Amino acid sequence: MCGIFGIIRRQPTLSIPLKEATRIIHHRGPNDSGYLLWSSGEQPGIFADEDTNQESRVFHQLEELKDENYQVAFGHRRLSILDLSPAGHQPMIFKQFSLCFNGEIYNYLEIRAELIKMGRVFLTQSDSEVILQAWDQWGEKCLHRFNGMFAFLILDSNTKKIFVVRDRFGVKPLYYTLCPGYTAFASEIKQLRILPQYKFELNEQIAFDYLRYGYLDHESDTFEKGIYQINPGEMLTFDLVTDNFSQHQWYVFEPKSWSGSMLQAEEAFRELLKDAVRLRLRSDVPVGSALSGGLDSSTIVCLMRELLDETGQEDKLLETVTSCSEDKRYDETEFAEIINRQTKSKSHKVFPSFEKLERDLEKLIWHMDYPFGSTSQFSQWCVFEGAGKAGLTVMINGQGADEQLAGYGGNDLPLYVGLFRGGKFGHLHREAKSYKNTHGNYPIGFLLGALQNPLPESMKNLIPDRWRPGKDEHPEWINPKNFKEHNWSSTSLQGNLINQIQTSPLPSLLRYEDRNSMAFSVESRTPFMDYRLMEFTLGLPEEMVYRNGERKYILRKSFRGLVPDSILDRRDKMGFVSAEERWMKQDGKDWFLEKMTNNQNSLDILNDKKVNKFFLDTQTGAIPFSFDSWRILNFKHWYGEMIGQKAKFEI
Repeated sequence: MCGIFGIIRRQPTLSIPLKEATRIIHHRGPNDSGYLLWSSGEQPGIFADEDTNQESRVFHQLEELKDENYQVAFGHRRLSILDLSPAGHQPMIFKQFSLCFNGEIYNYLEIRAELIKMGRVFLTQSDSEVILQAWDQWGEKCLHRFNGMFAFLILDSNTKKIFVVRDRFGVKPLYYTLCPGYTAFASEIKQLRILPQYKFELNEQIAFDYLRYGYLDHESDTFEKGIYQINPGEMLTFDLVTDNFSQHQWYVFEPKSWSGSMLQAEEAFRELLKDAVRLRLRSDVPVGSALSGGLDSSTIVCLMRELLDETGQEDKLLETVTSCSEDKRYDETEFAEIINRQTKSKSHKVFPSFEKLERDLEKLIWHMDYPFGSTSQFSQWCVFEGAGKAGLTVMINGQGADEQLAGYGGNDLPLYVGLFRGGKFGHLHREAKSYKNTHGNYPIGFLLGALQNPLPESMKNLIPDRWRPGKDEHPEWINPKNFKEHNWSSTSLQGNLINQIQTSPLPSLLRYEDRNSMAFSVESRTPFMDYRLMEFTLGLPEEMVYRNGERKYILRKSFRGLVPDSILDRRDKMGFVSAEERWMKQDGKDWFLEKMTNNQNSLDILNDKKVNKFFLDTQTGAIPFSFDSWRILNFKHWYGEMIGQKAKFEI
């Protein structure tokens, strides 16, 4: 896990702050730093700066980076996870290929063994060298062999091309900007803000999407005009001779249809998730887990224990970090302790508080680069801070399970719609009856929504609002402008799950997890994001995922006997929760009000008068609590910092 920076310079005299753009992400790689410079007709050279590890300097005989003419430059910050020796230093060169890599290739040992059988010789134990030799052997096709999270740049000095690659689901970040004098690539947007020719200009459509729907990272555009992200599973190819570039999807998500029995599906699911955890246990530094006490993280910790026991590591201590709260409405400690006792894990506890939120908000926003959806991300921040303090450089977590296994309540309506449109009335009746058995009444709203879904919009508009479940009302606090409205509603459970994976909320949750973990130089690994598992679960019949009102059905069935029943039978999902409502109404009432009302600006997306009324009504309980208040507050604060030219806040 690392941080990367790349530049294609078109104007030889243009001064680029190469060291500063690399050093600003020191937190992503505190163990080492390195640089590569190349000009057409020359051999690439690697260099050091003040932060470069002394062993790397000696091993590679590195000279100090100097400001000289170059066409292409790479900057790298290293968080050492595999092959801690200086042999794993980056940027790394093999033949005509130069690599600047962030992430992990979890199955690198298997690929390495395959290449050795083909006669190749390796000089390191790193996955970085595996990427280079695999690219030399198979070209772009090697990407389909990689099981991992990755964002990397490869310079081919023979063909004079740069390949810019992001992993299948965008677990690792990669941004770029196209300017008259250069093209730049970066792990974090703050690296691009310090470059020449940068000027902040808000992308109002993206701001609207965030404020209106809570959407983030749902497309290549960002909050800033001129700064883009490489899409998940995408590759850009830059031709340094013609100065042209092309982009294409090297990976297209295609679920694999399942026709086997439920028992066979349980076995396949169990083996896939277990193998995903096995691969992610590979590390030359300590590994722990973020344990909420919920089903997903509990399953991961139990699998970690089982795998260690099976490989003769019964005495190896597992360590977990749990976000706790003094307010029992937001606390899952009792469930986390059940798992800690069963797996004999050492527990580290963190207690997010309003006072800490107040102290840390500036740092958190600086690391996030952009506004974030709720203070749940602050709870996650505290968990990774706890991991860093505990010396846990790698954390294995449960991110990605909800989106593929129908963990969210918003999946109910698409399920009913799909069953109705598909003519599966027996299945529909069973689901409705199961709902009544659990809740005491039939799901009238879901049934009405299913009945109305096939109707044309003109007919739906004739139905009174009280009989229109799920109707989307435009908030009064957003000014009506010519923004593109989004309607990503789905007509099936599977379609809704794919939307959650590709559009919202998973892309933003992955960014939060990356920034929160890397802020404390911790690598976060997500077994549920293993592409083999994702393709498997999304191809299952829906009743294997959501059945008789039971979400994550196959997960609960598959791990009965390994995960305690008290966890498997839970229905009160929390996750990285925080006491946001309490903080806003009680502990930090005045602070929240001051932040909301004092950040007035000329941005005309928001109607400040109605925003203030909305917030006061929320504080007093006149209207129900929602995360809209935090989104508005966080956006106004971030935007005020940007237009006030305070975005270069350093910790």
